[in-house]
Amino acid sequence: MADLIISYFDTVSKEVAGTPIKSETVVTSGVSAASAAIPVKSDVCSIFSAAAHYVTIGEGTPSAAASNSFYLPANQQMWLRTFVAEGQTVKIAAITA
Repeated sequence: MADLIISYFDTVSKEVAGTPIKSETVVTSGVSAASAAIPVKSDVCSIFSAAAHYVTIGEGTPSAAASNSFYLPANQQMWLRTFVAEGQTVKIAAITA
């Protein structure tokens, strides 16, 4: 089991993240695990883990797999756009690599 840490921010300007909205930890293993719904006010998020993962984003509850996700190496940070429309439910899913 590994922890995927996701931190959401409300804006990004000149390559700098704005005000933090929230952070959450998604506990992953050999099966896909999804985050809570991405906050509507979130424009970007930072994703980090000490373990390698496959990560995806999608409406509803997406399922992460090597075939439909990006590879996040261990101890690397990834920034992801997270624009969510009002009434839309989008989540981030991950599985350990």
